[in-house]
Amino acid sequence: MTERTKALLALGLLFGFALGYALFVNLPVMQNHFLSGDQATYFSMTQSIAHDLDLQWSKKDLIRYKDVILAGPIGIFLKKGQDGRIFFAKSFAYSLFAAPFVRLFGINGHYVFHAVLLALVLYLGLLYLSLDHRPTSALIAVATFLFASVAAVYFFWISNDFFNFCLAFIVLFLALYKTRRADLYPGAGPQRGLATTPFLLSNASDYVAAFLAGIAIFSKPPNVGLLIPLVLVPFLAKRYKPTALILGFCLLSALLLFGANYLLTSDWNFMGGERKTFGLGNPPEWPLEKLDVTFDSTGATMTSEGYFERMLLPPKFILYNLFYYFFGRFNGLAWYFFPAVLALLLFVGGEKRPWRWLVFAALAGEILIYIILMPTNFGGGGGSLANRYFVHVFPLCFFLPAVRLKARHLALVWGMAAIFIAPLLVDPIKSSSSPAAHAKRFPIKALPLEMTQVNEWATNTSPDHNRIPVGTDPSRGMLHILDDNFWVKHPQDDGLWTFGNRTCEMVLKTYFPVRKVTVRLMNNPRSNNRITVTVDGRTQRVVLGPRQKATLEFPVGTGFKMRSSYLHRLKIGAAKGASPYYEDESSQERRDLGVYFAFDLEPRD
Repeated sequence: MTERTKALLALGLLFGFALGYALFVNLPVMQNHFLSGDQATYFSMTQSIAHDLDLQWSKKDLIRYKDVILAGPIGIFLKKGQDGRIFFAKSFAYSLFAAPFVRLFGINGHYVFHAVLLALVLYLGLLYLSLDHRPTSALIAVATFLFASVAAVYFFWISNDFFNFCLAFIVLFLALYKTRRADLYPGAGPQRGLATTPFLLSNASDYVAAFLAGIAIFSKPPNVGLLIPLVLVPFLAKRYKPTALILGFCLLSALLLFGANYLLTSDWNFMGGERKTFGLGNPPEWPLEKLDVTFDSTGATMTSEGYFERMLLPPKFILYNLFYYFFGRFNGLAWYFFPAVLALLLFVGGEKRPWRWLVFAALAGEILIYIILMPTNFGGGGGSLANRYFVHVFPLCFFLPAVRLKARHLALVWGMAAIFIAPLLVDPIKSSSSPAAHAKRFPIKALPLEMTQVNEWATNTSPDHNRIPVGTDPSRGMLHILDDNFWVKHPQDDGLWTFGNRTCEMVLKTYFPVRKVTVRLMNNPRSNNRITVTVDGRTQRVVLGPRQKATLEFPVGTGFKMRSSYLHRLKIGAAKGASPYYEDESSQERRDLGVYFAFDLEPRD
């Protein structure tokens, strides 16, 4: 058996395993009968295209959804058209391609589609790397690129993220395969490499790539960065006619999809107009479920109108976000997409052909689109696992290095994955439903906190951790708590207890400048208990007796100021915890108590 055959056999086994999972997994139970936000929208939209051949929301869509996902489409995004009809408010590209699989295989068709995409990406990556790697080494390398990053987790998401990743990968392969082959083997015939076909060496592969790039742009507009290598590689080679055709095919597919969106919804912009999210109330409501439940009477507004005026930040925040993008606690590429960081390092240290500079320019351009145009949400929102928006940018990194990958490179990648993301890879479904769990423990908890993303931290997905009111009228603030080292605040209390001897990390947010933060403390029943409080890096300690109270004052500056909000970082903990229920026969307090804390906030004049 040749090495090529072994590699293809291994690929076939991987595909067979993924296909078996896709066909037989109990999707509703696995997802705990709960999908929200983008996943709820894409799941329902795919059903609508597969069974109704339209993008219109109706009562039938709601009933069909709740037949399989009992919680209903929580947080689904819908928009009202000019004629009063209601439509799904997301790009329909993913749903259009997934719909035939859903029609054939039922709701598991989503995963069957993903399994086909997975096999295709692994095969194309095998072809590409086999130009200068042994076939088995090439397969191991492309599998490491995908499976040692958080991108692999998005295989399990019913959304367009994995689709966008695969689409971008296919586009780049078709556009760059022959260029890399010509670099490695100038003047070589079509037989060089693994099963090279005339198609891959012809202009036709560029035209197919361009057509797919138009679909990718419709699915995720920042994918426009793919045009940098796709268009400029032939242009710089003075192949002007193919360059014009590439632009034409890309424009054709994009216009077809945007045009179809206009014909079906009377709007070019699938996220424009009157857009809302539904199903977030208690009890949840969706338009058209009853005659008196309409688009106007329920839901929360999520319009994109006036976006730039509301969302853009001053230029100084670009540097903050560049740092957070690579090294942040919830989004950092260095921890969640280490293959991308390794690719950048190998690019810096390797031979830099002009086309690789174009791939680098596309990578930098797409990252900057998010950092500049989405400065307070460059990672995809609090419900995302790591940086969801980077998933479709990630394929550019595969084509970036000029250095042949060695065993030590792959070992380093898997070593980083073992330290930082192993829990996410081993249990992707649980990790996706609890996207903050891994960030509440070392080592992720020790990483820099993305202050610009305060409203999108994964911990915000829990109401008990998010926007907890503190202070007294009229000087009130709110807490964003970043771990589970506290007991849920009772409505009648003005403060909270920490959990045992653990330190609670939090961020205080106010909409006015604070001159002084006063921390009021009460100890648990332990004697000689050392209480440690840190505010904006300044630490004070006090030793308290049983139930003893104390007050600590912290003069503060502006903290981290962003628009009208002021953010101050805090840590509070007790050296000793106490469980009164087990220590005092008369006590009914069953919690493991640390220290009780409350705040008084003195505004700055």
